[in-house]
Amino acid sequence: MRGLRLSCISVALALTPLTAFAQAGVTPLLTGPVPLVRRSTEFRGYVTIEEEIDLFGIYRRGIGQGFDFGIRAGYSDVADGAFHLGGDLRYGLPWETESELRFALAGGLQFTFGDVANLIAVPFGISIGADVGTGERAVILYGLPHLTVERIDPDVGDSDSELEFGVEMGSQIELTRVLDFSGALTVATNDDDHVELALGLIYRR
Repeated sequence: MRGLRLSCISVALALTPLTAFAQAGVTPLLTGPVPLVRRSTEFRGYVTIEEEIDLFGIYRRGIGQGFDFGIRAGYSDVADGAFHLGGDLRYGLPWETESELRFALAGGLQFTFGDVANLIAVPFGISIGADVGTGERAVILYGLPHLTVERIDPDVGDSDSELEFGVEMGSQIELTRVLDFSGALTVATNDDDHVELALGLIYRR
């Protein structure tokens, strides 16, 4: 009986880093409903706070016809450290509403490389929001319900694939002509529900 308990404890301890890795291995999309115009660019820097802390940057560029793309890279202190690489596309839907809501499709591909496992994630969803600024400075609020297909490949054991649902609720506030504040709260449901807060700055050109 004691041997069985020790075996269960050993399995639980082995799975704990992998569970944490799967949760923290995907950075939020951070895409409001308004794509960048052609040839305009943004440089973004973020810190995300959950049980672990991620630091990552995003380069965004408008490519015309309602499209823009982002490239991201960063580091997480989850499970002895991991590195993020990825990219995303955003397409502004040409829908008009009386409430001035804007809509955009967003999706991406992310890779996370760590000491205990590697992770591939494909998040995609629709961003819904509006400019609620009342003065000279723009204030964009949005919600982004999304699905994420994740595949985790641990160094020890079998690979596992999951489908996770989440909602990202974010804002972008114009501070100066070229600098914005960006924040987002993501609530996701999988085997262990988790909440993640992302805070950052955006430099626009």
